[in-house]
Amino acid sequence: MNKVAHPVFAKRIKQVMTENGWNMADLAKQVMLSHTAVQNWSKGKTVASGERLKRLAAVSRKPEHWFFMDEDGDAENVVLTTSARRELDEKEEALLSLFNQLPEAEKLRLILHTKTVLHEIDLLKSDVFDIIHNQQK
Repeated sequence: MNKVAHPVFAKRIKQVMTENGWNMADLAKQVMLSHTAVQNWSKGKTVASGERLKRLAAVSRKPEHWFFMDEDGDAENVVLTTSARRELDEKEEALLSLFNQLPEAEKLRLILHTKTVLHEIDLLKSDVFDIIHNQQK
C-alpha cells in the first residue's frame, strides 16, 4: 500500500515548483535542505514544520498555512495560525535579492552571524536595563 500521507502538502510543493520553474534540486537549494527532504515532501511522505516551513513559506512567498489548504479551503489536519501576508518594503526586497544571490554556504554563514548579532543585542539591552534599574535604587 503506497498511500500518500500528506496529499495536499505534496500537491502544494509541486505547485510551488511549477510556478517558480524549479525542480526538486532548485527548491532544496532555496530552502537549504537535501534533495531527499524535498523529494519526500513532493511524494507526501513528510511535511515541513518549524524553521523548514518558515523557509519554504519565505522562498515561495506563500503563507505557511497555504501548504496545508486544499483549493476549496479545507485544512489537512492542522491548526492554522492566521497570519496576514504583508508586502515587503524596499529595504526588505533589496536584502532578499542580495541574499538570494549568495552561495549557499555564505547564506548559512550570514544567518548564523545575524542570529549571533541579535543575541548580543538582546544581552546588551538586558545590561542597559540592569544599569538603569540599579541607578534608580
